[in-house]
Amino acid sequence: MLKNKEDIKYIACPKLEAYAATSHAFLTRTGGTSGGVFSSLNFDLRDGDNESNVKYNKTKAAKVFGFNPLNLITVNQVHGDNIFIIDKKTPLSKKVSADAIITNLKGIAIAVLTADCVPIILLDPLNTAIAIVHAGWKGTLKKIAQKTILSMSEKFGTSVETLVAAIGPCIGECCYNVAESVVKLFKNTFPDYKEFIKLEKSDWKLDLKRANYIQLVCAGLLKKNIWTANHCTSCRKDLFFSYRRDNKKTGRQMSFVMINK
Repeated sequence: MLKNKEDIKYIACPKLEAYAATSHAFLTRTGGTSGGVFSSLNFDLRDGDNESNVKYNKTKAAKVFGFNPLNLITVNQVHGDNIFIIDKKTPLSKKVSADAIITNLKGIAIAVLTADCVPIILLDPLNTAIAIVHAGWKGTLKKIAQKTILSMSEKFGTSVETLVAAIGPCIGECCYNVAESVVKLFKNTFPDYKEFIKLEKSDWKLDLKRANYIQLVCAGLLKKNIWTANHCTSCRKDLFFSYRRDNKKTGRQMSFVMINK
């Protein structure tokens, strides 16, 4: 569901919105101050955007969605399967390399940055715990979503039967061609790979949303508790940055979730 707050267009999951104890959003690229290829709500410096622009964008998002910009936590995303656990002993200034974050602390906005990869939000409504996952094809292959659920279970006692998941906007099967070497890796790891990998003419197409949906179901989540955004980041240049479409020089949109104070 596409929404708008002070010129920031974002996507919200109705299933998550039903829980008043949390806030979340899959932000688009609109409503910021960055220019050029980073226009306009870019949250990343890696491709050369001005630091003041990114700081402004973070501050504006924090104001619009009601969190302290000092409590916005991201990680150095490395397309792996490490999970950053935030508890009362964790310094919020600590920067780690990981591709998922979990916490049960209030007022901490945990976030990932994407420009084609899949952002996934997980909510444990019984134990009031949250997670956010960054899953490109490498993270999907390493089953980062399933490993995050296991970590939530071990840390917070999360039960998969009540866990709610939202799969955010990413590059769609329509635009995501992958090499045959990548296909072979998935074939060797997932018996059901044909559900999310197809050969169209001479091109192998990978459906990252479907692959992660299947992982969530295999982890034990109820299908009724899984929501999927229907946007393709590559198709919708008006709404999203896309690493593939923009020839590797682009901005990054942010997705976040927070337990409210």
